[in-house]
Amino acid sequence: MFRHYRLRRVNHRQGRLKALMAMGISLAMLLGGEQRALAAGPALSQQSIDRLQGLERELYAGHYQQVVETARSRAASAGSRQSDQWARALYLQLAASAAQRMDQPGRAADLLYQARGIDTAPLTQRMQWLEQEAKLRLKAGQLDQAAALFDRWQGQASLTVDDLWLGARIHARLEQWDDALHWVTLARQGNSAPDSDQLALAASIYQQAGQFEAASDVVEAQLDQDDSDPARWQQAAALYQRIGQPGRAAALWEAGWQRGILKGEKALLTRAELHMAGGTPARAAEMLSQALDKGDLEDSDAHRRLVARAWAQTRDHQKALQAWQAVAERSDDAHDWYMLGDLAYGWGIWSQAEQGFAKAREKGADNPGQLLLMEGVAVYEQGHLDQAQQVFRQAEKFDDSADQAGQWLALINNDQRAADRPS
Repeated sequence: MFRHYRLRRVNHRQGRLKALMAMGISLAMLLGGEQRALAAGPALSQQSIDRLQGLERELYAGHYQQVVETARSRAASAGSRQSDQWARALYLQLAASAAQRMDQPGRAADLLYQARGIDTAPLTQRMQWLEQEAKLRLKAGQLDQAAALFDRWQGQASLTVDDLWLGARIHARLEQWDDALHWVTLARQGNSAPDSDQLALAASIYQQAGQFEAASDVVEAQLDQDDSDPARWQQAAALYQRIGQPGRAAALWEAGWQRGILKGEKALLTRAELHMAGGTPARAAEMLSQALDKGDLEDSDAHRRLVARAWAQTRDHQKALQAWQAVAERSDDAHDWYMLGDLAYGWGIWSQAEQGFAKAREKGADNPGQLLLMEGVAVYEQGHLDQAQQVFRQAEKFDDSADQAGQWLALINNDQRAADRPS
């Protein structure tokens, strides 16, 4: 008889335990009397346990609104004793569970906020509620509150790697880049093999936080995982340009091109421009010329100018001047003739300098007085003093070139008088 009674009592207690654990509440927290662990909440009365179990059954039966209303009512009427306050916290948790199942994350978060504010509840349980509240705030779109809760949670507990990445994402969505950088640093310390989404998040945070070297490393790690996305190659090249490594950007783009991932006219032009910026302009000039000859690149004035610019950067005088001559004759544009004249002037190729400046004036280029001065110098350097005089006299008519033109005319007069003196 006594043994049968003991068995029924054990079964009853196990039934209560099973139901309570289904609510996510541990044995140490809820069993009263001598079974309670040191960290558990105060022992609950049998009436409180029965009421909590009853609400739990209503919850699993899908009576969510009823659970919210009843649990909140009982929480509001709870006494001041520690056991009553512990029961109050559990009622609020049940109400939060019901609100969450009704897809009311903000309401559920508010209820958990009240529950974790009850000091009688064990610290470990309040930390669990803080975690749940933080994620509910996020689901409800309450990003500022979610970020603050994540920061508090991270300062008091050891978070999983996934939660660290989530913290980084929240701060990134709020454009709080320094905080996001802190979280992504913690996440990467705990995760040696982040997935592609996490790497993309890290790259974005590093860029926004001004950590461009770290961002480029992450983007290259993305390429190691999957090199089939052209956008990643573009992002990596742009980052190398931003941190002042154009040669590395050009090499990376070249690798993507050779693998057939970067292709098309736009990618070819970027490839050429990166080579020009990265110190290999001859490579750019050659690839552009080949593409034009094969019909892979539209034979336009703009593309021909790019070829000429590339040759000019190589310091190959002959090819550069030939390219600019061809462009100027093709477009007959004042600026193109000026570029030919300016390049030839700098290299002391006086006949082409004269032609370029004269044609630029003829086509209506700006600053005709200055163009006349440079044209006159080019003529003078070829030894055509009479012609140079005529050009400088025209330059005297413009305010911005009159003084210098006068000085050149004086120099030519001196040269002529010297030539006329008997030897």
